[in-house]
Amino acid sequence: MAKKVADALSENVEWMGVRSRAEGSPPVKLLDYACGFGMVSSTLLGHFDIVRGIDISDTSVAGYNEIARKSGIPAEQMLAVQGTIPSTEMDTVLAKEDFSDFDLIAISMALHHIDDRVGVLSGLCERLRSGGVLVVVDLTPEAHSHDHSHSNEQGHSHNHSHAQSHGHDHDHGHDHSAASHTISKHGGFGPEDMKALMVEAGFVAESFDYKPYLDITPVKANTPSHGSCESARLKPFFIAKGVKK
Repeated sequence: MAKKVADALSENVEWMGVRSRAEGSPPVKLLDYACGFGMVSSTLLGHFDIVRGIDISDTSVAGYNEIARKSGIPAEQMLAVQGTIPSTEMDTVLAKEDFSDFDLIAISMALHHIDDRVGVLSGLCERLRSGGVLVVVDLTPEAHSHDHSHSNEQGHSHNHSHAQSHGHDHDHGHDHSAASHTISKHGGFGPEDMKALMVEAGFVAESFDYKPYLDITPVKANTPSHGSCESARLKPFFIAKGVKK
């Protein structure tokens, strides 16, 4: 699943509309929200001067930063911190200029775990520069018909958890809390669902685009993997984008 998502991101860089890196221009910045171990960051790193990750899990943040350092990438270029969006007064790091004016923000396989989706997308919108782009990768409605099962082994009562695309040790289980109920009721996001969320969050309606990836043929993954992910069966997903006003 991680390989499928990474390939989709890689082949859509031009579609995302990210400006090119150039000497004398402001640094091109990426925010990877619900970053896990950094699959999105690693995939898009070559197109950005500054990459930042945010994750609610200190374990994920530590893993993200360890992978970056072992890869020889300095913290000035690639760094994750613990936090949530909308941020709280306790998130002093997220109040710094370093976590604003992003050219691109990506949230991959996490939105369906979130209760306050518009709140999170609005908070991400605020951290984009004018004309900046939000990219959402998540499950399509078709994924629900491909046995999106839940094991209850690990309940997620917090705002969001990070799904199979991040490849970390997580069985994608849910309890029957509100977060679980929303996906079982919703069964993924179709283009109209996703557009409505993004427009309500402050993105330009005319800028919205949605690409479904329905092929669930297995491929060999070459992305970082940490632990096993029992339920990381291939599921149909989409990549969508919206531009900040």
